[in-house]
Amino acid sequence: MADNSADFRPTEDDVFGRIAGRYDRLCDVFSLGIHRLWKSRMAARIAAEPPGVLLDLASGTGDIPCRLWRRLGARPGDWRLRVTDISPQMLAIARDKLAREGVVADVGLLDAGRIDLPDASVDVVSMAFGLKITDRSRVLPEVLRVLKPGGVFLCLEASRVVVPGLHPLYLAYMDLCMPWIGRLATGGDASAYGYLLRGIHDFPDQRALAAELVSTGFDSVRFENLSLGIVALHRAVKPAET
Repeated sequence: MADNSADFRPTEDDVFGRIAGRYDRLCDVFSLGIHRLWKSRMAARIAAEPPGVLLDLASGTGDIPCRLWRRLGARPGDWRLRVTDISPQMLAIARDKLAREGVVADVGLLDAGRIDLPDASVDVVSMAFGLKITDRSRVLPEVLRVLKPGGVFLCLEASRVVVPGLHPLYLAYMDLCMPWIGRLATGGDASAYGYLLRGIHDFPDQRALAAELVSTGFDSVRFENLSLGIVALHRAVKPAET
């Protein structure tokens, strides 16, 4: 099993730079709008954690910080937000969105596999739909390193439909329809949806990802299935002593 399930290589394909301006619309197209519910659920789970420093990895256009800010009622209290991504074009969109929402955040380029922050400096790390396009063998240890003891990692990612016999049908539907939808939505930019298909096929299911988190050193790993397990929201805690 590849650590980078989508086999995405940002140094070889600047797909997110090319589609940054239409990324939010593409998310609506590819998920039929359901990603909004998934991200809102994740924002709610973040807001339920004790406030502190939040590091949002692979932030893209800043959806998760914006949704969290709305949930907090624009009164962040002790929350301090760091919004990061490896794509400057995506972060430019994020800055505009955050400014329109009045979100107060530090925004900057950051590689999730090489987090340029001190050990034990972050209370919560969040990552939505970024783990399948990164190398988990690098990202997960880095997340564990920068979290404070007792800190929380929340990860929203593609998973496996839990209804018996339905997951193969879901994959067949995606394989059949996604290329056509993707071609129309992206003007034929195959990599804009190809990485998504590979990631959906090859990313670990709920229990396998939970096992990876445990083997990395996380504790109290739990997950919540959303939309019958099309995606899952994992919560993992850095032990008091590692």
